[in-house]
Amino acid sequence: MKKAVMVAVLAMTIAVTGCSTPEGGSQRSVDSERPGEAGQVPGEAGAVNPMAREIGQTVTLRDDEGRPMQVTLTGIAYRDAFAKDKTLPLTGKYALAVAFTMNSKTGGYLGSQMDNQIKWARGPEMAEARDYNDAPWEGCIDTFTPYDTVKPNDEYKAIADFNVPAKGGTLLIEDHYGSIAVWKLPTADAGTGTEPATKFTTQNC
Repeated sequence: MKKAVMVAVLAMTIAVTGCSTPEGGSQRSVDSERPGEAGQVPGEAGAVNPMAREIGQTVTLRDDEGRPMQVTLTGIAYRDAFAKDKTLPLTGKYALAVAFTMNSKTGGYLGSQMDNQIKWARGPEMAEARDYNDAPWEGCIDTFTPYDTVKPNDEYKAIADFNVPAKGGTLLIEDHYGSIAVWKLPTADAGTGTEPATKFTTQNC
């Protein structure tokens, strides 16, 4: 009996020791978590991914060659999409523009539009930036593509857009190395940087 207790105590000691962080040791950055460590999609019933950032916060991802690139979500804007009057399911009820900046000391780019790296999610619902249509600014913001080359030490302003069924949710950007940046989106327009898109909502471009 005494031997069994000793074994149990030893096991507990090993478990606690293995989970503790050595004094002076460094914690791994949460700026570029692997998909298995930071959930890609927030849960149901309003649960929020604990790793989700707010508008204005910066996350460090890696460009196509593995070099650090800082990405900051600066603003979002919702508009009624042209799809709202269709009799089909309203999967594109709102046009959502998200504006962010990218900075790199070395220059580079995040990847190709066809890689589906930028997504909107809410629970099990997901939309991809490259699949948008029926946006009032469609074709007007091509010069703000997130997939252009970022020059060294030169802030690049980008806009991605979606057709989404509801306001809110999260924005996800994944690099080629499996790191994912997540931002919680408010349910109303916020921040700055979306003006090149929203100025076309009442006129043709």
